[in-house]
Amino acid sequence: MEQQEARVPVLRVRALPTSTNAYGRVQAGWLMSQIDMAGSLDAERLSRGPVTTVAVNAFQFAAPILLGDVVDLYVERLRIGQKSITLKISVEAQRMDGSHVRITEVIATYVAIDRDGKSRLLEAG
Repeated sequence: MEQQEARVPVLRVRALPTSTNAYGRVQAGWLMSQIDMAGSLDAERLSRGPVTTVAVNAFQFAAPILLGDVVDLYVERLRIGQKSITLKISVEAQRMDGSHVRITEVIATYVAIDRDGKSRLLEAG
Protein backbone atom coordinates (compact mmCIF):
# COMPACT_ATOMS: atom_id res chain seq x y z
CA MET A 1 0.00 0.00 0.00
CA GLU A 2 1.34 3.41 -0.97
CA GLN A 3 1.94 5.74 1.98
CA GLN A 4 0.81 9.33 1.49
CA GLU A 5 2.26 12.41 3.13
CA ALA A 6 -0.09 13.66 5.86
CA ARG A 7 -1.71 16.90 4.76
CA VAL A 8 -3.89 19.16 6.85
CA PRO A 9 -6.72 21.02 5.13
CA VAL A 10 -6.92 24.78 5.63
CA LEU A 11 -10.70 24.45 5.57
CA ARG A 12 -13.07 21.49 5.95
CA VAL A 13 -16.82 21.82 5.37
CA ARG A 14 -19.78 19.51 4.82
CA ALA A 15 -22.00 19.92 1.77
CA LEU A 16 -25.44 20.65 3.22
CA PRO A 17 -28.81 20.94 1.44
CA THR A 18 -28.44 24.75 1.32
CA SER A 19 -25.30 24.36 -0.84
CA THR A 20 -26.81 21.98 -3.39
CA ASN A 21 -29.18 22.16 -6.32
CA ALA A 22 -32.42 20.18 -6.63
CA TYR A 23 -30.42 17.13 -7.77
CA GLY A 24 -28.18 16.92 -4.68
CA ARG A 25 -25.06 18.31 -6.32
CA VAL A 26 -23.11 21.27 -4.92
CA GLN A 27 -23.41 24.44 -6.94
CA ALA A 28 -20.22 26.00 -8.33
CA GLY A 29 -20.82 29.32 -6.57
CA TRP A 30 -20.82 27.64 -3.15
CA LEU A 31 -17.55 25.90 -3.96
CA MET A 32 -15.98 29.13 -5.25
CA SER A 33 -16.87 30.80 -1.96
CA GLN A 34 -15.16 28.00 0.00
CA ILE A 35 -12.09 28.20 -2.26
CA ASP A 36 -11.85 31.95 -1.72
CA MET A 37 -12.27 31.51 2.05
CA ALA A 38 -9.48 28.92 2.25
CA GLY A 39 -7.12 31.02 0.14
CA SER A 40 -7.81 34.26 1.98
CA LEU A 41 -7.31 32.57 5.38
CA ASP A 42 -3.80 31.52 4.36
CA ALA A 43 -3.01 34.83 2.63
CA GLU A 44 -4.20 36.86 5.63
CA ARG A 45 -2.01 34.82 7.98
CA LEU A 46 1.00 35.29 5.73
CA SER A 47 0.41 39.01 5.11
CA ARG A 48 -0.56 39.69 8.74
CA GLY A 49 -3.57 41.68 7.67
CA PRO A 50 -6.37 42.01 5.15
CA VAL A 51 -6.12 40.83 1.57
CA THR A 52 -8.31 41.01 -1.51
CA THR A 53 -8.70 38.45 -4.26
CA VAL A 54 -7.43 39.83 -7.56
CA ALA A 55 -7.39 36.75 -9.80
CA VAL A 56 -8.65 33.18 -9.95
CA ASN A 57 -7.93 30.96 -12.93
CA ALA A 58 -10.69 28.91 -14.52
CA PHE A 59 -11.50 25.72 -12.73
CA GLN A 60 -13.03 22.49 -13.97
CA PHE A 61 -14.77 19.83 -11.97
CA ALA A 62 -13.23 16.36 -12.17
CA ALA A 63 -16.21 15.01 -10.17
CA PRO A 64 -19.32 16.44 -8.53
CA ILE A 65 -19.58 17.23 -4.83
CA LEU A 66 -22.59 15.41 -3.41
CA LEU A 67 -24.91 16.21 -0.54
CA GLY A 68 -23.22 15.05 2.67
CA ASP A 69 -19.67 15.02 1.30
CA VAL A 70 -16.98 16.47 3.55
CA VAL A 71 -15.00 18.90 1.42
CA ASP A 72 -11.31 19.43 2.22
CA LEU A 73 -9.47 22.47 0.84
CA TYR A 74 -5.66 22.43 0.78
CA VAL A 75 -3.47 25.45 0.10
CA GLU A 76 0.03 25.47 -1.37
CA ARG A 77 2.00 28.72 -1.62
CA LEU A 78 3.34 29.12 -5.15
CA ARG A 79 4.68 32.68 -5.12
CA ILE A 80 5.14 35.41 -2.54
CA GLY A 81 5.80 38.85 -3.97
CA GLN A 82 6.18 42.26 -2.37
CA LYS A 83 2.42 42.84 -2.24
CA SER A 84 0.83 39.66 -3.59
CA ILE A 85 0.54 35.98 -2.80
CA THR A 86 -0.25 33.31 -5.38
CA LEU A 87 -1.73 30.08 -4.06
CA LYS A 88 -2.78 26.71 -5.44
CA ILE A 89 -6.00 25.59 -3.75
CA SER A 90 -6.85 21.90 -4.14
CA VAL A 91 -10.30 20.52 -3.36
CA GLU A 92 -11.08 16.93 -2.39
CA ALA A 93 -14.31 15.35 -1.17
CA GLN A 94 -14.79 12.50 1.23
CA ARG A 95 -17.89 10.56 0.26
CA MET A 96 -20.32 9.10 2.78
CA ASP A 97 -18.79 5.64 2.08
CA GLY A 98 -15.33 6.94 3.14
CA SER A 99 -13.82 7.15 -0.34
CA HIS A 100 -11.89 10.28 -1.38
CA VAL A 101 -12.39 12.06 -4.69
CA ARG A 102 -10.30 14.81 -6.29
CA ILE A 103 -12.67 17.62 -7.27
CA THR A 104 -10.65 20.53 -8.67
CA GLU A 105 -7.73 22.88 -8.13
CA VAL A 106 -7.35 26.57 -8.85
CA ILE A 107 -4.60 29.16 -8.82
CA ALA A 108 -5.62 32.33 -6.98
CA THR A 109 -3.78 35.58 -6.34
CA TYR A 110 -4.38 37.78 -3.32
CA VAL A 111 -3.04 41.29 -2.70
CA ALA A 112 -2.40 42.71 0.77
CA ILE A 113 -4.44 45.88 1.35
CA ASP A 114 -4.50 48.67 3.91
CA ARG A 115 -7.52 50.21 5.69
CA ASP A 116 -8.30 52.31 2.61
CA GLY A 117 -8.27 49.27 0.30
CA LYS A 118 -4.99 50.26 -1.34
CA SER A 119 -2.26 47.69 -1.89
CA ARG A 120 0.47 47.53 0.72
CA LEU A 121 3.76 45.72 1.19
CA LEU A 122 3.60 42.36 2.91
CA GLU A 123 4.79 42.62 6.49
CA ALA A 124 8.06 40.87 7.27
CA GLY A 125 7.37 37.70 9.19
